[in-house]
Amino acid sequence: MLGSPWDKFVVLAVLTSALAATQTTIIPSSRTTLSMARAHAMPKALGRIHPRFQTPHISTIITGAAGIAWYVPLKFLSESFLFDTLSALSLLVAFYYSLSGFACVIYYRRELLKNVRNFVFIGVAPLLGAMLLEYIFFVSMASLADPRESYTGATLLGLGLPLVIGLGFLLLGFIFMLAWRLGGHERYFGRPAFETVEPEVAAAKVAAQAAN
Repeated sequence: MLGSPWDKFVVLAVLTSALAATQTTIIPSSRTTLSMARAHAMPKALGRIHPRFQTPHISTIITGAAGIAWYVPLKFLSESFLFDTLSALSLLVAFYYSLSGFACVIYYRRELLKNVRNFVFIGVAPLLGAMLLEYIFFVSMASLADPRESYTGATLLGLGLPLVIGLGFLLLGFIFMLAWRLGGHERYFGRPAFETVEPEVAAAKVAAQAAN
């Protein structure tokens, strides 16, 4: 539509966008594993910080390698199956972020009524977001159960492949969590089920690590 040389700028914009999308996929995952490792919910090595760049280098490398190991073979073996796994990813994202929203409200529940700002930003907004994502999760499950929503058209037990993949990964996560629990790690699993933020931490008077 634009003609030369403007078409080159469009290609450059798309490539830049693709690069940014890849980075925003790796960065949250590596920071999540960093946080979990620091909380003793994942292996300690994932919580290491690079002395020069001050980033979770091990988490970043492992996350990137896992993404490459999953994407590249599927790209060549079955692009349709790859697209089905991307559809299944929507379930995992909705599930994960909905739990984060509920956890925010529970963790900061004693701070919610201290001022309007707290009530809106760490109470109402996360709760509404969590409820919306829960709704999307179940609606997506119903949609992805239809084999016609699958790029491969494959089914398992009468269910569309994206739903099977999404629920399979959730089950795998539960198995890993159970194995980690059976392996000990009382410092993480021994924490109160409905713990709240320390008042000093909420007031920014002391760092969370020092408070613990």
